Amino acid sequence: MTNKLSFLKNLLGHLGSADETVVPAPSQKLRLSGKRIRIPLSGFPIFAVEMGKQRLHLYPDLSVDNRTQRTPYDFILFDPQRYCTGISHVLRLSPGETLAIDRNNAEHQKYVFSSPRDAFRRHFSVLHEGDALVFRDPVSELGTYVSLIEEEQDALHIPSRRATALKRVMEIFGGAIQALPPEEALDTLKKVNRCLRDQSHCPKDSVGNPGGTLQLPSQYTPILVGDLHAQVDNLLKILSENTFLESLEHGEAALIILGDAIHPEQDGKLEDMHSSLLMMDLIFKLKLQFPEQVFYIVGNHDSFSHDVMKHGVMQGLLWEKHVTASRGEEYRAELELFYRQSPLVVVSQDFIACHAGPARRKISLETLTNVRQFPDIVHDITWNRIRSPRFPAGYTRGDVRRFRKGLGAESDTPFIVGHHPYSEEGTLWLNAGHIDHHHIIISARPDRIGLMTRIDGDLVPEIYPTEPLTAWLNEQTPAG
Repeated sequence: MTNKLSFLKNLLGHLGSADETVVPAPSQKLRLSGKRIRIPLSGFPIFAVEMGKQRLHLYPDLSVDNRTQRTPYDFILFDPQRYCTGISHVLRLSPGETLAIDRNNAEHQKYVFSSPRDAFRRHFSVLHEGDALVFRDPVSELGTYVSLIEEEQDALHIPSRRATALKRVMEIFGGAIQALPPEEALDTLKKVNRCLRDQSHCPKDSVGNPGGTLQLPSQYTPILVGDLHAQVDNLLKILSENTFLESLEHGEAALIILGDAIHPEQDGKLEDMHSSLLMMDLIFKLKLQFPEQVFYIVGNHDSFSHDVMKHGVMQGLLWEKHVTASRGEEYRAELELFYRQSPLVVVSQDFIACHAGPARRKISLETLTNVRQFPDIVHDITWNRIRSPRFPAGYTRGDVRRFRKGLGAESDTPFIVGHHPYSEEGTLWLNAGHIDHHHIIISARPDRIGLMTRIDGDLVPEIYPTEPLTAWLNEQTPAG
């Protein structure tokens, strides 16, 4: 907390003290005109920011369940025109931080705006003090206006939109978000495996089995999710954010989970396999609902191998025992078949992705389609890590370059993996290991969730705070 306060003081010193404190009436426009205006936060205010033709909303990022609302809360800044029409990008403002919009930040912020020229001619900034926001635009002649929005349109009421998406997930799942009864779980998994046998976009290998590649059509906007490690709430959060679920429903997006959805990582929960069952139940229900748009990429934890362990806990062995004890031998065999039939590499016109890392020898698309004939390549793409003092046998920039070349991809094609958190904190690392266009996503953190999606033709990172959504959603289940 001391570091946070010190950081905030430094920011305040950089921004300077506000010229005036204002409590505006609803819809009253405040022209910044070079001034710093401080507006105290009361309740959950929604702000409009006008920059010529560009209008933005600064919205409190509220929990679906008000009882678990974080205080002080984040704000998100977005273009309401774009937000209503499909998957879009937002800028996040957390307490103690400053969000600045000007041409110096255009590279990372351009995906928000419908009229970027109007926005980037300014030097607009907003500081989150925790109990107030301080607005500033020193370029007074252009005119930047801030106002309070009294009533939000239903289409833009974010908590309501998210609640509706979550209830739709419950409909897809078929009831409360809890592990399925054994018979229903087996029937669901058998249907998934039948779907995988002739999976579109996954060419068969030379012996007629589902091959190792998912060749994603360009019409789908990818939603790339890293390791989830049994964090069911995190997957629910993703499905409720942005317009991800709506885009799946409209046939516009593809949800791609980059393996390791099972096996908790938190201390004290490493042996808990129940949440892993629920996670896979949810993924299987989504797969059946969207058979051509939900894809699971195999990771190293997607196995009953005794080599799969965490801090000495043999999670692969525990997983096999728990699956067999709770669901039966037939379910265990079907789950093993699911692992064998699921792809290991995603190849798209504008990205390549797998769970862990590139093959460390020459490959081709045909090789990867027949990858299960090459155990060394399977091991590389499900187990490998970036070379470092801790992992001297890990992959290098040269391995990534050769992997792209083997797949006929350009040298700047994004290569996206999960598996290896690049630091103890964080959830998404761009150009990881100083390798250009090589990104790592981890979606299992207890506080933040990372993913990547396509906006305006480019892959863009998105980070969302976590919420305890399973309990809230199950409370919505009608009695009886």
